[in-house]
Amino acid sequence: MAELIVETSLGVDRHHVLMTLINRHKHARKTGNIHSDWDTQVLDFLPDHHAPAADQSRFMMMDELSHVHTRPPRCYKSHPPINRRTLSGPFVIPSVYGGQRRHASHASEGAAQALVDFPHHNPDRRPDWARKEFERVTRLPRSDFKLDHAWNIYQDAKEHLPPSSIVAFADKFISSAEMNYKLDTNDTQLQEWGRRGIEILDAMPSFTRTIDQWRLCLLARSLALCNDLENARATLHAADKVPLLDTLKAGIPYAYKMIIHSLARYRGNTHAIKFIGQEFRQLNNHFRFHNSDPYYQDVQRACLSLKRAAFQVVTEVVDFTPFLQREDWDKKRREAMGSFFIDALCFSQMPSEAQDVVLAMQKLGVHVALDDRLLIIRLLAERTSSLRLAAQMYAAIPAGDHTLPYLQAGLHVHARQGNTELAGQYFNDIAATCLPSPDDITALIRAHALAKDTQRASDVFNEHFPLDSFGKRQNSPSHSQYAAVIYAYSLKGDKAGMVNWLEDLASADLVPNVHIFTLVLNAVAHTGDFESAMSVLAQMRDAGIKPNVVAYTIIITLLAQRRDVYGAEALFKRAMKDGIVPDSRMINALMNAHAQAGSWRGVIRAYDYVAASQKNSLSLDVHNTLMKAYVLSGAPFSTVHKFFTRLESAKEKPDAYTYSLLMQSACDEGLMNIASDIYYDLEQLALENPHRNLDINVYILTILMAGFLRHGDKIRAKAVYDVMREKGIQPTPVTFSILLQAYGNERSAESLQVAEQFVQSLVAVPESERAWQKPNYAPVTALQSLYAPLVSAYTKMDKPEDAQRLLQELVDAGEEPSLGMLTAFLDLHRRNFDIDAVLDLWPKVYRMGMEVSKSAWLTEVPETHNTRNIRGNVLCIPLSIYIDALSAAGYHDEIATVWKDFRAQGFSFDSHNWNHLVVALVRAGQPERAFEVIERVIIPFQELSANADKPRDLIPFSPLLFDVNPVGDDNLIEVTPGDPPMQSRQRILMHKIAKSRTQRLDNWEAEEHNDDSVYHLHILQQISPSWATWRPHRASLTILLTALNHLNAGILIQPCMPDGHDVAANADVDERRECRDILNRIYANYPKTVKALFDFESQERERLGSDYDKEYIWG
Repeated sequence: MAELIVETSLGVDRHHVLMTLINRHKHARKTGNIHSDWDTQVLDFLPDHHAPAADQSRFMMMDELSHVHTRPPRCYKSHPPINRRTLSGPFVIPSVYGGQRRHASHASEGAAQALVDFPHHNPDRRPDWARKEFERVTRLPRSDFKLDHAWNIYQDAKEHLPPSSIVAFADKFISSAEMNYKLDTNDTQLQEWGRRGIEILDAMPSFTRTIDQWRLCLLARSLALCNDLENARATLHAADKVPLLDTLKAGIPYAYKMIIHSLARYRGNTHAIKFIGQEFRQLNNHFRFHNSDPYYQDVQRACLSLKRAAFQVVTEVVDFTPFLQREDWDKKRREAMGSFFIDALCFSQMPSEAQDVVLAMQKLGVHVALDDRLLIIRLLAERTSSLRLAAQMYAAIPAGDHTLPYLQAGLHVHARQGNTELAGQYFNDIAATCLPSPDDITALIRAHALAKDTQRASDVFNEHFPLDSFGKRQNSPSHSQYAAVIYAYSLKGDKAGMVNWLEDLASADLVPNVHIFTLVLNAVAHTGDFESAMSVLAQMRDAGIKPNVVAYTIIITLLAQRRDVYGAEALFKRAMKDGIVPDSRMINALMNAHAQAGSWRGVIRAYDYVAASQKNSLSLDVHNTLMKAYVLSGAPFSTVHKFFTRLESAKEKPDAYTYSLLMQSACDEGLMNIASDIYYDLEQLALENPHRNLDINVYILTILMAGFLRHGDKIRAKAVYDVMREKGIQPTPVTFSILLQAYGNERSAESLQVAEQFVQSLVAVPESERAWQKPNYAPVTALQSLYAPLVSAYTKMDKPEDAQRLLQELVDAGEEPSLGMLTAFLDLHRRNFDIDAVLDLWPKVYRMGMEVSKSAWLTEVPETHNTRNIRGNVLCIPLSIYIDALSAAGYHDEIATVWKDFRAQGFSFDSHNWNHLVVALVRAGQPERAFEVIERVIIPFQELSANADKPRDLIPFSPLLFDVNPVGDDNLIEVTPGDPPMQSRQRILMHKIAKSRTQRLDNWEAEEHNDDSVYHLHILQQISPSWATWRPHRASLTILLTALNHLNAGILIQPCMPDGHDVAANADVDERRECRDILNRIYANYPKTVKALFDFESQERERLGSDYDKEYIWG
């Protein structure tokens, strides 16, 4: 190929002379008589040639075709002049790498024999075929480049290839081999590919400076693949000494990158960091390289790739102190490396770890640059959890360092705190120094946004971007400023204000970007308005903007609050289909959805996935979600406390939310003195560690107050409420709901009257002044939270008129009853046998359940046998109530209709629904079908649950539970996770049962499980009771046993009939014979159910004694 280029450029005559000189030089090398000015002789024959190269191969010929008489000889060694034969140890590659080889005849004999069979046997055509096949393989993308096959092709064609083609092939070969670093390829295979790379490159003759430098870089990478890292480093130094323009040196950073990768793989990150420190002077030039000139784009890309590789190594280091104490690093090197560590951690969004580096440097007396501290401060301020630490770091900066970056960092920190006064002062100081930047204006608007001062946020925007006489914004506001002012309205839940500013944005000839869409989506999601959130998501797609990871995380969080784990997993899968790479926050949102839904196996799988995929320590948010699952699953307090203690010794210390979970566990177990001690410890820690987000908040006090109320200690509960008011902490609707529930539990007219007056006093406040009514992700509104306890109390007291009166008050206040309220009414009518009221109310319940369960947005995901249109179990409880009411009233056909409709709509049925169906079938006079439901549905899923205690997958390929447990047969019921014990009484019962069962386990407290954070949850999900456990319920067994006794007595099971209807008598039926036939079919077709009934009968006879016949045998 190179010969063709020369021939085309010079003509045949010049080419003949040039090739004569080249051959003469080759002969001189063999004899050792090399003429010193050979390069000059050759170059004298070459014309000036300055045209840009058309491809990479021609590009590499540029200096060969340049008329330069004074350049040095182009014979560069592939490594420093060392005697390889005398070396020994782990860095010597035997026989394969014996020095720089200039002829293909030196290639290994074994490799030369690995020839590819030709489709023909014409020896004249073999070179042409081999070269064409070589060119085809070399052009393949790396994903299709098969290393072993390519190697065989090269062996056939290597004698007929120019140097440029060989080095291009070596580049493709080595790059493809390096792609296996991240795979499970064993070290032996990697080193074999590295040796082949060395063989390819050793066989090359020297040709041009560009090719020589390129070849040396590839040789260094091949040596790195072989774990010969000392010689790789020396070879790379030789390559760096080749005199070339900077634009042609992209191979140097790539070679450094692969040496760092190899060090990290073969010897660990400590050696990689040591290498970076040794080479830091050269590496730092690459780290800081920036040139937007298109001629430098290859070098720019290579330097960025190197930078990311080096930064990745830093992020996997836990303790930086040993590096900063190295004796072979002088003071300047320690400062430079400390700054490098900080830069790497901040680049990777790890400001807390960067702060640890600062503390280590200060402890060792190593200077920390102001710019590094300000960079950390700004990143810490971006996160609410570290905002106080950012303020503390900023306050510690000496007064003499008040530069413009210092003022801008101060503005940024105080704006994030919502401190409008200090933010305004810093903004004015900046304005006195220079013209405030767009970022400074955005920060000031954001300060007022966080203070929820929408008017002032709008005023600042209008001051800096006023309207001209044509109604157009001056000074060109950007998306950032619009996002800041829209954020102000989103925090207040002011949709009208958001719409106005979105229209203003459009008038400025801007279209909403992903950030603005995400702000709107977050605001809508906080109100719990799922339908509007889906509408925003659809608008993003219509605008050509793909939802990002933040948008998907917001919706998954909303679905978690609705306990819709199926929807959360489907949306997670949709995100991956859209090319989203889930981060730890998105996976944690999915994990929380499983916790909210009581899907403990889903929690475990998501946690194991995050733990296996992250090399660094897990975030506190992930640990808090796992701890939440422990609390909701009814784990004993001792287990939760052990988990908490382990967190205390971890890198990320517990925050206020962690303490609230520990307190919740103590309250659920009735350990109120311990719960109080936890509160006092937290209060003291908050004083001692003001930067650690340990403030006493409304959730902690609400948990403590609820605990006292649940255990009848109204005095101490009142004291907690007083503390809340003294500290100026605004109670939430949940706080008020707990208080109202306590009044309702007294079941007295006086207490309910007091509760109603309390609600009326809250509702009487104008909506704009209700500090307690702020948007959140809750599926119920604030007003629904207030009225629900009282409506529930009146329905339980069989006072439908009072309950209906409160519902009307709620409607008058502008709210609709929640699904829970309507379900309470439905149950009240069922208990009162008011079938007309049940039939009248059911359409409303069904319609609301459909709205809550809307999942039309999921239809965009193609359904497979693994992903079905499952809508969750929001209507499972109302359906059971409805079926029971219908069957008791004799409306059997209606049951069949509604069951069929539910299945058609894609709703899932739980264990309770099927057990209620069993009762309904017996009441309909169809005992055989009732036995069939137990035999074919309930018992199989009971057995499936019993077999669920198989060893868990510690390294799951996906965080999705339903990727592992697909539902296949459409005739089988979907497995629906049960509701977690959100209600306090359920959690207390769960605690008692779980504690009793875990005490009987021999290995529950075994020390070998201390490092496994989810071991105890894995055991609990197998032994703890669940509301939706798949088993025949007592009511089902009772009615089936009664039916079986009737059949044994020769009495047919008669259906319940509506009032005024009688069962038609059939005189021709021989009841006893019919009963025997039914019994024979039951015994033959449903043996497992019959066995379960016999076991139940034995238990009942033992329990009832002589009263058994009265209970189970009629007439």
